[in-house]
Amino acid sequence: MLKLENISTGYGKKQVIFDVSFEVKQGEIVLLAGSNGSGKSTLLKAIYGILPQWDNGQIFFDGENFTGKPTAALLKNGLLYIPQKNNLFDDLTVKENLEMAGLILSKKLLQQRIENALSIFISLVPHLKRTPMKLSGGERQLLTLAMAILHQPKMMLIDEILNGLSPQNVALVDDNLKLLNEKNGITLLIAEHRIKESLQLANKVIGLKLGKIFTLTGLKTPTDIAELNPLFI
Repeated sequence: MLKLENISTGYGKKQVIFDVSFEVKQGEIVLLAGSNGSGKSTLLKAIYGILPQWDNGQIFFDGENFTGKPTAALLKNGLLYIPQKNNLFDDLTVKENLEMAGLILSKKLLQQRIENALSIFISLVPHLKRTPMKLSGGERQLLTLAMAILHQPKMMLIDEILNGLSPQNVALVDDNLKLLNEKNGITLLIAEHRIKESLQLANKVIGLKLGKIFTLTGLKTPTDIAELNPLFI
């Protein structure tokens, strides 16, 4: 579904990503694992056209070459990016956040999709009149996901969705990500440094260190995780 070929990028003259290639197949949950500063966020921005491709890198989504195309084209074709921060309007209610996220939709269609989103994220229903600041960290992330699925994406790029969450809220978010994948058929590429909490979700793990890629398989036990951690220092 998503294929990267020789992606390199950075900021100004500083290169952060070096010749990265990998593929995410339809229906997979792929964990892009690495420590803070490994280049995970930069890579997601490059995939989504926020950062330019250097050299001759190519990005294919759903069989089409999207290299250099605007983010609007990717969204229209079903690829959606959720950044790590600033996804919510803190002065608006949960319901108003959902309405803002679907402004490009007709009023009737927006209402249908909000109802569908709330049928998935049912824990948000009692909080529709609350502002995000009055939600738990996990509930805030569920609101972000609910806003995202209003656009009916085929695939989502998600950056550090577990950052700062308590173990209880990590479990809440993990369960709902799995639900989106299994029940709604959404393919997921999740960039995350909380490896232990994310492994149970993933069909495949791709490691990133200093902007370079290596593929990891079979990482399910505490021993595997302990052996993996030094790679991310």
